[in-house]
Amino acid sequence: MFLRFAVAVAALSLPSVAMAEWWEARTDHFIVYSESSAKDAKSFAERLERYDRALRSLQNIKADSQEADWSRVTVFRTGDIDTMGRLAGTQGVAGFYIPRHSGPVAFTPAKSERIEKGAANADRRTDLDPQTVLFHEYAHHFMYRHFSAAYPSWYREGFAEAYSTIDLRDDGSFHLGNAPQSRGSAFSGMFNYSIQRMLQTADKPDFEDVYGRYTYGWLLTHFLTFEPSRRGQLQSYLKLINAGTEANSAAEKAFGDLGQLERDVKKYLEGDLPGAVVRPANYHAPSVVMRRLAPDEEAIIRVKMRSKVGTTRKKAGDVVADARSVAVKYPQSFHVQLALTEAEFDAENWDAAERAADAALAIRPGAIDALLFKGRIDLERGRKEGRYFAAARGWLAKAHDAEPDYPSTLYYNYLTYSEAGGSVPESAIIGLEQAFLHAPYDAELRLTVVRQLLAEKDGSTARKILAPLVHSPHESKSAKALRAIYDQIEANKVDAAYQSLVSEIAKEEEERKNGKERD
Repeated sequence: MFLRFAVAVAALSLPSVAMAEWWEARTDHFIVYSESSAKDAKSFAERLERYDRALRSLQNIKADSQEADWSRVTVFRTGDIDTMGRLAGTQGVAGFYIPRHSGPVAFTPAKSERIEKGAANADRRTDLDPQTVLFHEYAHHFMYRHFSAAYPSWYREGFAEAYSTIDLRDDGSFHLGNAPQSRGSAFSGMFNYSIQRMLQTADKPDFEDVYGRYTYGWLLTHFLTFEPSRRGQLQSYLKLINAGTEANSAAEKAFGDLGQLERDVKKYLEGDLPGAVVRPANYHAPSVVMRRLAPDEEAIIRVKMRSKVGTTRKKAGDVVADARSVAVKYPQSFHVQLALTEAEFDAENWDAAERAADAALAIRPGAIDALLFKGRIDLERGRKEGRYFAAARGWLAKAHDAEPDYPSTLYYNYLTYSEAGGSVPESAIIGLEQAFLHAPYDAELRLTVVRQLLAEKDGSTARKILAPLVHSPHESKSAKALRAIYDQIEANKVDAAYQSLVSEIAKEEEERKNGKERD
């Protein structure tokens, strides 16, 4: 699905587990909600923050100041791998990440178990551990946020695989270059894949191609990173791809004879793979602010998690029922009323959602998320009765005053105009562009920017913005549709591309609400 990682949430509430304590651990780039001891939660948050620092040091990105909550990644850490399966609506999930303009979220087990990905018996544990999965997904987030571009899918996955195995050491240093142990069978004769095929395959990838992008994508990324004779070739290749050079031609120009590249990589694999130990200057342990969740927060957090995963019309009623039962016990809790607002909103109970948002604002006047929901509620009403759009803008203006850079406020303000029909004010378009700059990892926001650019007949810029979504490592109906739209732009059929994208966005949104995946 191209708009976000979306899954069907199990109808049953997540069962409680033995650990009853919930802790919030805040760092510069993460908010962790962990069902564990305080010591364990703090150690986990420190590891995540050190991982972010490691990525920054490798990519020469300066540390930034403490960020707003919407810019941090919120991590829910609870249960075990089976708990993740119930949240994701599928088994064999060691954790997952959802990029959103309202704030990216990730889910990971509190119990460190290992699972064999794709195994028929989901209880078999191997080297695909939750930390590696979380590091892999955060590497994607880091890439999309700091240098989003039209990377080929093999490099996107190879990059994430290479960084997922960073070994954080007690002295503040870290080791880069460890092989992903869960992919070991791919290099032991069980999976013989071709580097040339990986570089040349773009459309209609089969299972081997997708698996190869993770395994041989990691291998080629490792080779081009550490092999001295190939220094600078990866950067040249990526520049050619982003300049619009066809994949096979870009590979040949950057790497030379692809047959020789194949032989060199296989020889490289047979030797001792190199790595590097990096010692950041002036290392100091990350600052972690700890807080034990209050009883009302603990009571509502499982509802909150299910809402953050995303629900459907069919399942939303179950989440609402649980939220309402908690609200009866804690009617004066801001956290409970805000969670109830989101649950009622997802169930499309606009009046009930408004009452809950009003209750949240009565407890905490000026709360940005409650103001945002007030605006979103009137935006949804406006789709049927246009008079509500003006009211929505009023609430969104108040939210904007509270946090001018919040992408969601800027995005929904733009929608109050685009959904109303007619021309969109320049200020709203500028706001949409600012939202995208703050949250380029959100595909829904990216597609809305593309749609606006196509409406303005700016096919060249639209193509560049759309390109990262076209190079998806997973084949799906959505991916095919985006590639077709990309091809229309390439052929200078901008009006046709606009109509196709409008139709695709509407179709995707309807199928998401109904819980239908298009993979």
